[in-house]
Amino acid sequence: MPDLLHHIRAFARDDRATATIEFVIMFPVVITLFIAVFETGMIMTRQVLMERSLDEAVRILRLAQGLTLNAADIEEAICANTSSIPNCEQVLVVDLRRIDRTTYDIPTPDVICVNRNDIDIRPGNLFQQGQDNELILIRTCAIIDPLLPFSGYGLNLVRDDTGGMHITAASVFVNEPD
Repeated sequence: MPDLLHHIRAFARDDRATATIEFVIMFPVVITLFIAVFETGMIMTRQVLMERSLDEAVRILRLAQGLTLNAADIEEAICANTSSIPNCEQVLVVDLRRIDRTTYDIPTPDVICVNRNDIDIRPGNLFQQGQDNELILIRTCAIIDPLLPFSGYGLNLVRDDTGGMHITAASVFVNEPD
């Protein structure tokens, strides 16, 4: 029994490989944190690029005086400038509405996104281009899949049942007179 106690004390005092044990404990935590921060940065980049492409689409709408544009034209313009959203044509929804200038009532902040649980159901794009000097609200919504299930929680993004995150962008403009 004294030999066993002697070996236990010697093992406890031995400081060889302590750095390896610390590395093995900390490495998964540090790598997981790094990947989560990287993915959060990628999600924010996609959000910024979608907002930029929406601004480009608003420019097209404002300059398209006398032309009849539809939701597919605007969706195509946004997807052409947003290569960071995979399958943009399938996951992007465009909502264009007039805002009443007497009440300034705007629609609810909930933007309808694609329901990925049922592939056959896709919300119709509401598209009201408006007349001269009317206030127009344009909103977009796209769903992206995170790499890690726990990343992006600090971004206050809506998640659907499949785990996809809704990234949205909105802009308001005034139709220019002819």
